[in-house]
Amino acid sequence: MKPIVLAAVAAATALTFSTNAMAGCVSKGAVATAGSAESAKWYALETMVQAVSWGLWPGFVATNKVEGYTIKNERYRCNPDGGQVTCHGRASFCKN
Repeated sequence: MKPIVLAAVAAATALTFSTNAMAGCVSKGAVATAGSAESAKWYALETMVQAVSWGLWPGFVATNKVEGYTIKNERYRCNPDGGQVTCHGRASFCKN
């Protein structure tokens, strides 16, 4: 019985620490298609910003910055798609 209790306590502790490490962060993903990988990545990031808050979108379009947030773990997987490029993106947005 003790090993089960210890495993449960260890799992709960790990979950608490991982939750605190990402407190104030939200993970978003998006897919975009454009004429180049660079453009598809930008459109995917734009969609992720909109998913965080539409209020951030005008500033992002104007400055390419997300006011009040730090973007972490930004990653993309891009593939050719019939003369264009489709990118699947994911990033974490953490409040400053």
